[in-house]
Amino acid sequence: MENGEKLLVTGSDGLHPYLQHAAQAEAMGRRGDLLLATLLYSWCLAGLPDRSFSLPCKKGTENQAVLRPVKNPNCQRRATCVFGSSLFANLMGLPAASASDPLILPLEFERGAFLLTFQVQGSTFRGVADTGSPFLLVAACVGARRAAGRCSDYCSRYGCSQRDVGRSAGLADNIISFAGGYATAVWRQGDVQLGGCVLSHRTLGVLGETQSFGGNAGGPNFGLIKLAAEDSEIRPTFLSQTPYTTLVFDFRNMSNPVLELAEKLSPWEGERAETMLTDLRDFGAGVQYYAVVVEELLVDHVNILEAKTVAILDTGTTGLVLPKSLFFSFDAVRRASAQEVGIKRAGNVEVRFPPLPGSSGPSVSLQLRRGRIPDLDAALDIVTPLAEDAGSVFLRAELREMQEENLRIERPSVIFVGLGFFAGLRMGIDIAAGKVTFA
Repeated sequence: MENGEKLLVTGSDGLHPYLQHAAQAEAMGRRGDLLLATLLYSWCLAGLPDRSFSLPCKKGTENQAVLRPVKNPNCQRRATCVFGSSLFANLMGLPAASASDPLILPLEFERGAFLLTFQVQGSTFRGVADTGSPFLLVAACVGARRAAGRCSDYCSRYGCSQRDVGRSAGLADNIISFAGGYATAVWRQGDVQLGGCVLSHRTLGVLGETQSFGGNAGGPNFGLIKLAAEDSEIRPTFLSQTPYTTLVFDFRNMSNPVLELAEKLSPWEGERAETMLTDLRDFGAGVQYYAVVVEELLVDHVNILEAKTVAILDTGTTGLVLPKSLFFSFDAVRRASAQEVGIKRAGNVEVRFPPLPGSSGPSVSLQLRRGRIPDLDAALDIVTPLAEDAGSVFLRAELREMQEENLRIERPSVIFVGLGFFAGLRMGIDIAAGKVTFA
């Protein structure tokens, strides 16, 4: 075995029979049975080579022990047993193993977005690390792209999948809509490798031809929204199939940005600002966007808000996306300011969020970074109106309400705050605690 590797042992139903018996004995406090089952299991594995194979450790059983090296033991499924787990710690009188260590994923900047690399069924893909969407998506080279002979360039850049990759997820095809376009998705299950961590039998969407509204970064989204409404029409989100409940984007060094996934948010040292997330599912959204109530939206120090507004913290957006009414207000203030200070110095944007309830601290303030960022060789200060074709984050609820007028409720206006506001910062989203931290 190589340094740092551990043994992961499972059965065909997730846990080897001896370990099932040991777990039952542990739960019932029968320490003698626990010891016996564990010793039998250890004897079964004694002297086995350190590479993948199957072994019928109990004659006549349909369950087989599967022994394979795992470089990152953090991603074991809860139905499996890793040496050093609480079962063996209990036997040896040692403290139980702690929660999984964070999964650190390097990010690459391209075309106004940060992409991460992952594998599905052994094939490599690159997707937009997107806190504004929920699903793991890969693309198949079909339609106009294939007809034009552009598969080679696209597939070498982002990776391409067969429509029948892995096995069927047992879900009907549907249409995925996002701010940059829409596409038909076929839902499959396959093994996903992320940062050296293998997650087996995860559900993902394989996209057909994308109809673009403009502003698409090119690669499909690696969606990072975890929670969805209880709706059979909504497909499984990627993070809902993992134990991870916190996301940390570290953009302090823009030449070496990283995403950290973990089961809990570690304490941060130094100055930080925190604000609460607001759940747009209460207003009919299909998923729990990472949304924050906006206190003020300042353009050259002028607050342009006219109604209750929330901001979706969206790493799939380059700068700032506004509803058309707010975009017109932004443009009017910018033009007026430009007459006094010049066009290059006008159009500065600041968004302010309330501090945590009970906190005596000031409002959380994020500013859109202006100009070219040398580490990226690009600018992120792009402010655009939301494409009408993109629809609304409340679209499904709004369509239902068209049938019954009495169901209509008042909803906040929604803006999308993107990478230009996060540049130079560390942003931690704690899903379980319902808060976001900036430092």
